Amino acid sequence: MGTERTEKPACRIRGMVRAAVMLGAGLAVGVIIRFFDLYTTNLGNMFSELSVWVFLGTVISVRSRTPFQAAGAVFGFCFGMLAAYYTTARLTHSIYSPVMARGWWAFSLLTPLLGYCVWHAGGRGRTARLLAIGIIAVIPAAAVLLFDRLRGRDLLLMALTGAVLYREQRGRIKGKARCWRGGV
Repeated sequence: MGTERTEKPACRIRGMVRAAVMLGAGLAVGVIIRFFDLYTTNLGNMFSELSVWVFLGTVISVRSRTPFQAAGAVFGFCFGMLAAYYTTARLTHSIYSPVMARGWWAFSLLTPLLGYCVWHAGGRGRTARLLAIGIIAVIPAAAVLLFDRLRGRDLLLMALTGAVLYREQRGRIKGKARCWRGGV
């Protein structure tokens, strides 16, 4: 009977604040990335690839207190980023591919599930290790399948993503689930 988890009201408020902060961060990043596309070639190309977003989503997810908070935070960030990016593109009368836009919007609808799974990759055990390996393997696979080749920045982002996941697996913070009964 003592195993059920009940959320404290203060934690719900913190979760909503975090989701709003992630939405705001996504909005800011979306505008910045759109201007990178307009005024720089290399940064615009880099932020058009999936590896950067896998890394950022991984960081957001594993630093969340619960898997549901990870799902909400990653979705808020991705939704905000895409909304700001495409709104800025329309306001600046920029040309963008509707096919790419639909692809990114479809991807953003999957981010709550992905954030939930990535949060578990930061844990301990065989399942967490398998999830972490899968996340790291997505980076080179997406680079080759979607963008024709593996680049140096993809290798760097693979290493950084692996470091974030490994760090979380080795030292999962005991207070990570402080909002649940029995926590501090």
